[in-house]
Amino acid sequence: MFEHTSLDDAWPLAALIDTVAVPDLVSEGPVRFLLTSGDRDDASWGIVGAFWLSIDGERGGFVISADALWRGSEMARCYRSALRRGWDAEQIYRWWQGQVGAAAGGLMVDPQQHADTLLHVYRRVGAL
Repeated sequence: MFEHTSLDDAWPLAALIDTVAVPDLVSEGPVRFLLTSGDRDDASWGIVGAFWLSIDGERGGFVISADALWRGSEMARCYRSALRRGWDAEQIYRWWQGQVGAAAGGLMVDPQQHADTLLHVYRRVGAL
């Protein structure tokens, strides 16, 4: 539902072409998520996006902040790359959850939070 596979991931901003309908965001919930912060497009520090995982662990992804299109699209590209290498959504989420509190590669990952729907994550990240 939220993965786009027809674009060449070699283009750095390929993840921005993905579109998600608001009804799909409302129907996906509740979810858990990890906010990630780092350098944004205007060279300020702030939210880059969020890794999210459905409560059943079957679906997940990375939501890109509108203020961090470059870094956020790189994170989404890394997410899709992990899927292609055989990781599932829960494995990716758990790996990033293991990075909570550690500044790695110019990113900081906050502790897990919960949201009633994926729409709440999109709003929290500033993706809408």
